[in-house]
Amino acid sequence: MEKIIKILTDPISNRIIQLIRKNKKMTVSEILTATPDIPRATIYRRIEKLTAAELIEVVETHKVRGQNENTYAIKNIYITSSKNSSDDMKIMTATFIRIFNLCSEYFKRADADVDRDKLFILNYAIALSDNDFSDMVNELYAVVDRYQNKKITEDAKTRNLYLMSLPTGGESNEP
Repeated sequence: MEKIIKILTDPISNRIIQLIRKNKKMTVSEILTATPDIPRATIYRRIEKLTAAELIEVVETHKVRGQNENTYAIKNIYITSSKNSSDDMKIMTATFIRIFNLCSEYFKRADADVDRDKLFILNYAIALSDNDFSDMVNELYAVVDRYQNKKITEDAKTRNLYLMSLPTGGESNEP
């Protein structure tokens, strides 16, 4: 579990997972093309870790110029319950620590400018049926996917966008 937590809180691994989720399946070449800002060796190392952790899997293999080229797909949706509250809490805590560290690093910078850098946090309490909530989450994924398809340009800035859902006040949602 600790290995998976470390992988899931790594921003590069998360980008790779998001790319594969969005595209359904991808080769390393396709991932490299989509992430020109990440060194080739880093991509290969992260793919190895994601495969070893069984978060992605090889779904196809083709020969390309005498070499095997693997196509990867998401093996398990990684934001699902482990059926162990302790493990789930470890994942959430590691994610919160990652967010806290990103914020700490940002605010230590002499040039930190919340308005310019579009830093924000939102909180909405909404009452929806499970079906409506699933529809809303799928629409959010579609919006993010649309923007992830944009080519990386010189003026593009990588931004971390986190979305979390939990019962208001932590109370039970039992009928």
